[in-house]
Amino acid sequence: MALQSKPKPEKDRSERWLLTYADLITLLMVFFVILYSFSIIDVQRFQDLKGSLDKAFNSGVLSGLTATSLSANVAYGQVQQAVTSQNDAARASVASQLQKVVDAAGAGDGVTVTEVTQGVNVSLASELLFQSGTASLKPGALELLAQIAPTIRELPNPVEIVSNTDELGPQTTNSEFPDNWLLGNARSYAVLRALVDKNSFPEERLSMWNKAQHAPLFSNDSPENRAKNRRVDLLIVFPTTSAAEQLVQTNAVPVRKTGPSAQTSSQAARAIQPAH
Repeated sequence: MALQSKPKPEKDRSERWLLTYADLITLLMVFFVILYSFSIIDVQRFQDLKGSLDKAFNSGVLSGLTATSLSANVAYGQVQQAVTSQNDAARASVASQLQKVVDAAGAGDGVTVTEVTQGVNVSLASELLFQSGTASLKPGALELLAQIAPTIRELPNPVEIVSNTDELGPQTTNSEFPDNWLLGNARSYAVLRALVDKNSFPEERLSMWNKAQHAPLFSNDSPENRAKNRRVDLLIVFPTTSAAEQLVQTNAVPVRKTGPSAQTSSQAARAIQPAH
């Protein structure tokens, strides 16, 4: 008599869907964890990576190809910010140094030092420099310029000599000059020659202007205000933010395809240090 095998009980397959569900939940969790990790950016590492790639693409690693900056706008913004911050510090330093010189000269209210958009302005009252209606410097004016000139001369900045008058024509003082334009030109030139001839100021850094009566500081309604408007300004010019754009444009010149690898150089604008 043959033995009959006992039938094996069937496995319960009613809950197999739980395995698939658990796998799906696990994958979804991993997926969202990865998304979360992508949303957190290490700014410092990102900047380091960008800087390394930017340096590589601009130093001739890909010889024969055009050098490409990762972000010209970022480069311009950084240079512009550097120029602006350095100019602010430089203007304040130069103005402070010149104010000490002016105070030591004992010129009083006849000489004012102010920070302006273009740089630092040293305003000299005409009464300290010239007789009314003339363009010949007084002896005291030469001494005053001799005290101010050394500090300005030590700076690399260009200097603009700007003459200003009141609205009255020079003929009211029996002047040899027929109008304020010629009087202003002559006064600017007299100051320029004094700086060059008496104080060894580099001519290439000087320029002379004349605004006559058209740039008053005060309304010409009193003798006091007219006296304040008659002045000669020494404007020490500092680089503007357009210098940043020029630096970026210079550094964006592509590497020549037919030549060897070219390297571009970036020069940060330096704050002007006054002489001590």
